[in-house]
Amino acid sequence: MSGGCGLAGSMPLSCGMLLQCLGEKRKLPAFEQASHAIDKATDTVLTDPASRTPDLGGKTGTKRFGALVAEPLRTA
Repeated sequence: MSGGCGLAGSMPLSCGMLLQCLGEKRKLPAFEQASHAIDKATDTVLTDPASRTPDLGGKTGTKRFGALVAEPLRTA
C-alpha cells in the first residue's frame, strides 16, 4: 500500500517508538513519557471499532484517526 489511501498504517506507534528510542539513548525522560502517552492514546482509540481505519476494519479516515489519537495528548 502507498500513502494517501486513508489507512492508519503504524504512524502513531512508529512515532512513539522513535521517541522511546531517543529518550533511552539520550537520557530524555520526557521523550519516554511522550512515547507511553502516544501508545496509550492509540490503544484507547483502537478500542472503539468506529474509530478504526479501513485497514483495521473501520471506516474512519486517517485525518480523523490522527485527531482522535492527538486529542488526549493535547490535554496531558
